[in-house]
Amino acid sequence: SFPTRRSSDLILFRQIAPFMGGLLGALTIYILVRKQMMYLSDKRKMKRSIAATLITAEAILCFLVPLSLVAWLLIHKLQTVNVDTQAFIHTITQLTDWVRTQTSYDLFDQKNISSVASILPSIGQFLMGGISSFTVNIGVLIIVLYFMLIGGKRMEQYIYEILPFNEENKKEVLTEIHLLVRSNAIGIPLLAVIQGMIASL
Repeated sequence: SFPTRRSSDLILFRQIAPFMGGLLGALTIYILVRKQMMYLSDKRKMKRSIAATLITAEAILCFLVPLSLVAWLLIHKLQTVNVDTQAFIHTITQLTDWVRTQTSYDLFDQKNISSVASILPSIGQFLMGGISSFTVNIGVLIIVLYFMLIGGKRMEQYIYEILPFNEENKKEVLTEIHLLVRSNAIGIPLLAVIQGMIASL
């Protein structure tokens, strides 16, 4: 029945939500490299499995390795940040004194210190969870991208058939999706590089 199917769809979506980043990343990279796959498999008559392996390796080298290096560099920078402990404590003390004089509220109350101490483990768990989720999504992205490349034509035909539009609108919608994905996938990293160069200068 419809309610049962709807509840099963909600359960499926809830279970797949942690891997949504990998799925969307695989779809984005697929749209960027689909023409290469068509060229190798249709014009060069290469086996789809070999062509998919080559393009997946290209995606790993051109997209995933730089992304992983950026994440590793960010973590390394955070680990090597030197904080002036005395200046930090002095700033916190001044802030506490100002709040106490303005509101008669003591930030260094025992309850506040206990609350902060109880939050610290959850922050550590969140960071570790983010790192593990990033690693899992990278693996999901690679696997899904490979099978998208293998069955790309059938996947595109299926999506084309289930779109609730006429033929002209279907083509227009798919063209707009390709343009949006390509512009975001290329424009956002390019903008980040330009901003980084300006900031360095």
